[in-house]
Amino acid sequence: MAIRSPLVDAYHARLPAAERKALEQIRAAVHAACPGAEECLSYGMPAVKLDGTPLVGWRAAAKHGAFHPLSGSTVETCQEALADSDTSKGTIRFPFDAVLPAKLVKLLVATRIGEIRQDGKKATKLEKKPVKKQATKPKKKPPAKAQGKGTAAKPPAVKKQAVVKKPAAKRASVKQAVATGGVRPTNRRDD
Repeated sequence: MAIRSPLVDAYHARLPAAERKALEQIRAAVHAACPGAEECLSYGMPAVKLDGTPLVGWRAAAKHGAFHPLSGSTVETCQEALADSDTSKGTIRFPFDAVLPAKLVKLLVATRIGEIRQDGKKATKLEKKPVKKQATKPKKKPPAKAQGKGTAAKPPAVKKQAVVKKPAAKRASVKQAVATGGVRPTNRRDD
């Protein structure tokens, strides 16, 4: 049984009648495709999650409705079924008077559930693999420094300092001051 959220109810309630009707149809199709889903708000839009993972979402835009599989690969996977739809990587747009068919929503939800289940399988397979321990090599000790009269210690390396050039405007004002024998102009005010 679907777990409905008052937050989603409030989102739908603030919409004009035509938009609300279209999104309620999407909501019903999503719950029919995944009866155990729990409603929530995700990214500020109504959505459902399955086992704590966001599954799909829907929202009203300025001039159309949008269905979001919350995965970049779902739209690509269902490309043939979405041939007549306006899509981008993670969005299926539809006019409010021509809502996505329930059959298409069911396909998108089923594809998304399959992706989530597949990701879960990959994660458990990775967790079950034993971690191989690498043999640690003993650290080599640095050679002992010879001490005595005949050995000269190597002086530490001297870092070269970078030469900082003055901006062209300052160089020009210094040259002007030297050429005229005057005092170099400054930016201070002696008021």
